[in-house]
Amino acid sequence: VGPLRAPPHPVVVTHPEGVNFTVTGNEVRWQNWRFRVEPHPREGPVLHLVRYRDGERERKVLHRLSLSEMVVPYGDPDDTWSWRSAFDVGEYGFGANANPLDAGSDVPSDAVFLPSVYVEPSGKAKENPRALAIYERDGGVLWKHFNPELRRNESRRAIELVVAFGVTVENYDYLLNYVFKQDGSMKVEAVLTGIMLAKGVPAPKAPHAGHPDAHEQYGHVVAPGVVAVHHQHFFNFRLDFDVDGPRNSLLELNSLPIPQGAANPTGNAFSMRMDPLADEASAQRDMSLAQARRWLIINPEQHNALGHPTGYALVPAENAVPYASPDNVSRKRAGFIDHPFWATRYAPQELYAAGTYPNQSEGGAGLPTWVRDNQPLVHEDLVVWYTLGVTHTPRPEEWPVMPAAHAGFSLLPVGFFAKNPALDVPRSAPSP
Repeated sequence: VGPLRAPPHPVVVTHPEGVNFTVTGNEVRWQNWRFRVEPHPREGPVLHLVRYRDGERERKVLHRLSLSEMVVPYGDPDDTWSWRSAFDVGEYGFGANANPLDAGSDVPSDAVFLPSVYVEPSGKAKENPRALAIYERDGGVLWKHFNPELRRNESRRAIELVVAFGVTVENYDYLLNYVFKQDGSMKVEAVLTGIMLAKGVPAPKAPHAGHPDAHEQYGHVVAPGVVAVHHQHFFNFRLDFDVDGPRNSLLELNSLPIPQGAANPTGNAFSMRMDPLADEASAQRDMSLAQARRWLIINPEQHNALGHPTGYALVPAENAVPYASPDNVSRKRAGFIDHPFWATRYAPQELYAAGTYPNQSEGGAGLPTWVRDNQPLVHEDLVVWYTLGVTHTPRPEEWPVMPAAHAGFSLLPVGFFAKNPALDVPRSAPSP
């Protein structure tokens, strides 16, 4: 590593008057949000009964949110690599591989911890006293407007509440963060770090700029004689929505340019189309950057003061398509990665996107099987399954330990409120 740099001056978020959240048992309350959190030995952190207080009403958003499955297929066709495709939830047990979070490094020093207890293969109970961390962090600008005529600035600084969970599955380390915001939105963050899976190769005697061995077809040289292999990570999240109640419907939002002509003489216009997804077959959807595609879960019986049906949108961020062939065994076992978005009608036994026992599956279990009966999705109890994908073509700067890489998606209120729900956040007192 070499000599260490000079220690930076600490940057500390303090709570001189105490934190802004309360934890009672496993129930958390913070800034109009209320929910329960459970450390699960398979899924890791599970959120239950997520609600938002809107004036005098407490309104439900989600019944349950969890990491349903995760698969990491590798892209080297060699016999020693082609079979590698770990199911980190269904095979390893994501929650059972939790490691104790350290205050001051993994999470802020004033985080509040909750324990997890699970049964080891030997049958003994094992407790992890710092499995879950709950803390607040700076969220940047919440909203702002500067009036140039009056020379007056109105801005608010945001705080965010984070529920964090860390695991180590063999060589990789992951943090899973559920983030609550003051404007009624949420964010799911997957943080990837740890050590890349690598193989040994003959080290060149005299490497030089542009050396052909620096890039292999199936990986990259990250150290002399070390190649980190191309791979992908697919995280599938199960979102059991209850937007203002359990009977919801599903829309797909696509933005499209209007053809230039009489209706669009200058060629600048575009519109946003809202297409209903009425059944499980039509709700198997792919990404579309060209159409800024996102999905909206609405309650058609509830409307805001402007007449909009109340809803929450799932907004993608980074994503990836699978590169394994549809006939590849690992791809078949992880059929949920065929589409990043699925929706099903609620069934209590349908919890894991690749099926209950992915290590015994020959393919087709889970979502591909569940949607065959093509249940209706209009005014039903809906479950949304979203897969975010990360394609990892390794860099030397990620060796020997990776800097943290971030991926995720957002849940945004759309018509759930009639105005910005964070207008009531007061101005922060200036620091002394």
